[in-house]
Amino acid sequence: ASCFLLRQLGYGCLAPSVRDYGFSGPSSHPHTMTWGYDYHLDLLGAWDYAVNDPDGELGGALSDEKVAIMGFSKGALGAANAFAVEPRIPGAWFDSGPYCGLHGMIANSIKRYLGILTPLVTEVVWWGANLASETPIDYYHPLEMLAKCSGPARYVAISQGMFDNVVPVEEGRRAAFLLGGLPECYKLRTYTPPEYCNGATHHQEMWEFADETRTVMCHFFREVFGEPFLPCPPSLPSYQVWQSPSHLPRDTPPISNAFE
Repeated sequence: ASCFLLRQLGYGCLAPSVRDYGFSGPSSHPHTMTWGYDYHLDLLGAWDYAVNDPDGELGGALSDEKVAIMGFSKGALGAANAFAVEPRIPGAWFDSGPYCGLHGMIANSIKRYLGILTPLVTEVVWWGANLASETPIDYYHPLEMLAKCSGPARYVAISQGMFDNVVPVEEGRRAAFLLGGLPECYKLRTYTPPEYCNGATHHQEMWEFADETRTVMCHFFREVFGEPFLPCPPSLPSYQVWQSPSHLPRDTPPISNAFE
C-alpha cells in the first residue's frame, strides 16, 4: 500500500523480500528469525541494486542521494540497522519499529502479566531463544549504532500509531528522543496518527489515513531528495474516509488516552 501511494507521487518503489520471507529463497538458517542480526543486509543489497540497476530493469543507475529506504515493524528494525551502517543512504522512514529487538519485545509482552518478575522471566526466555537459534539474535542494536554518528545530517521519519498495541509506543518515543537530540546527524520528522480500525493499531496508516499518509510521505521524500518544496499533487484520487481528530471509527479510544 505504501508503494502504491509513493508511485502516485512519482517515486519508484522496490519491495524486496528479506531472507526466508515472501519470494526470497531459503537461507542457511530458515527456521530462525534473527531480528537484529542479518535482515538489514538484505535491505542494503536491495538499496545497492536500486542505486546501480545492474540488470537494467529499473530505468538506469541513480546517484546515492536519490535512493532512500523504508521499513515497517520488524522491517523498521532492519531499516534502522541498515541506515546506521550505510552513511550514503540519504533518508529513512522507520514505521512502528521494535528497536529494542527480541529481548525488549519479550519483556514488553510479559510485563503486564508478571510485573516485578518480568526481568527474571525475560532472561530465561531470552536464554532459551538463543539456545534454540541457528544464529545470533539481536547482534546489532540500532539506536546504539545510530547514536554513534557524524554529519552531514540525514533525514529520518519516525512513524507510529498513537494506540499501537503490538510494538509499544515507547519504542517510537525512544527513537524520536534519541535522533531528535542529535541535530548534527539527523533531521527528524515524526508522524503519529490515531490508527485504530476494527481493533487494528499497528502500522496501518496507509489504509486508514491514506490521503494524509501520502501527503506526509510527499513532504518527507521531497526533503530527502532535495526537490523543490511545492504543494503535493492536489489532483490525486482521494481514498480516505476517516479524518483525525473529528471523524474516526466509532471504537477509537479517546486521543487524550494516547501515549499513556
